[in-house]
Amino acid sequence: MNKYAAAGIICTAAMALSGCVLGNSVDSLLSPPEISEEQRDIFDALKKAAGSNISLQYPRSGSYRSAFITEDIDSDGVKESVAFYMRSADGMPSDGKNDGSLRVNILDSVDGSWYSACDFAASGAAIDRVIVSQIGNSGRTQLIIGCTNTSGDKSFRSYVYSGKTLVNTYADSYTSMFVSDLDKDGFQELSVIHGNDPFTGRKAFFSLITDDGESVFSSSIVNLNDRTSEYANIAVGRVGEDTPAVFIDGVTGRMASTEIIYCINGILRNPLYLSESENIAKTVRPSEYLSMDIDLDGIVEIPTQSYFPGYSSESTDPFLITNWNVMESFEIVKKYSGYFDLNNGFCFILPNRWDRVVTVKSDSKTGDIVFLKYSGDIISSTEELVRLTAVSKGEYKIKLAQGYKFIRSRDNVYYMYRTPADTDEPLILTESEIINNFRIINSR
Repeated sequence: MNKYAAAGIICTAAMALSGCVLGNSVDSLLSPPEISEEQRDIFDALKKAAGSNISLQYPRSGSYRSAFITEDIDSDGVKESVAFYMRSADGMPSDGKNDGSLRVNILDSVDGSWYSACDFAASGAAIDRVIVSQIGNSGRTQLIIGCTNTSGDKSFRSYVYSGKTLVNTYADSYTSMFVSDLDKDGFQELSVIHGNDPFTGRKAFFSLITDDGESVFSSSIVNLNDRTSEYANIAVGRVGEDTPAVFIDGVTGRMASTEIIYCINGILRNPLYLSESENIAKTVRPSEYLSMDIDLDGIVEIPTQSYFPGYSSESTDPFLITNWNVMESFEIVKKYSGYFDLNNGFCFILPNRWDRVVTVKSDSKTGDIVFLKYSGDIISSTEELVRLTAVSKGEYKIKLAQGYKFIRSRDNVYYMYRTPADTDEPLILTESEIINNFRIINSR
């Protein structure tokens, strides 16, 4: 374990540089999936080796959620299986080591017949996340297993499996981890976020882990905002046209701010968290609003908020504009403005010609969000431009009969709109504008 190893705090991470976002979820509350026919054969081999009185364990996050991960972890052209299980109290006797109850078994196969190649104790009480990937230019596949202990702290160990032998190559604590090519060298590295450690006093930092074939090591680190108490979300995408970056939404109290991590000549940078920079303060907003690639161009936008015309901090239930910002020349600049409806899971990008001349209200009878031409105050602003609503499948036909039109649907939610029938008002949007400016947002 290197000198930066210590306890972490809870967070989430995205898994690839694709502009995706992963926030807090209820995945860990879902029932474990049924095992497949192939997994049944692997399970029988596991029980033969470990005893029948075992219970399968499932990773709580990440892309692998099965108790059996079947991948070619030794690059021999034949897939192995990594199994996670826990021995029951009255199961097989201990092997004499103080290894706890959570275990990992590597199963190999010969002519389609599975057998246990090695078995070892996991480094915690539950499996948090598993990554199978080459990191660096070594060509070796690393099996990276992250575990959570009983106090909620997380640590990981990476392994190389070769010649039926498993070797531990690296160990550290973490808050979140994922693989990406931040340094643009053509190879994946392991990106690791380490939160503040209140026990040792160590401040938060971000590290890049690589493998040169001889050893696995941290090639670069950069400090993170030490005022962050937890991480609401991590988005990965780009800054500008071709710079891979990680966007970290940290929470302090009930407010979030964003840091942007990227590499210059292999060295990690965090430009918004420089002592002389005021940019991180420009990203502060309520913690529910997460960074994301709102227009799906690969560049992640950071949300901040301002008031719609006619509203202020003294208003009762004011309506807020969500501004979507990017970093350009080390400055935070607005790219779009929109209305973000957290309850109904959508964002509506506001056209430029609406800037400062359109406001919004909620129709207390229908629940519709109504955009109106602003007439100097909220009460006198009554000229409707468009209504947006989210309804169930059962209400869909009723709304159609009332003149509403379909935008998109997700699950059992139908998003619809209605514009005034006869008007020459230039602020009224066309059907294509409404559809193109509407975004369904994944819930946290």
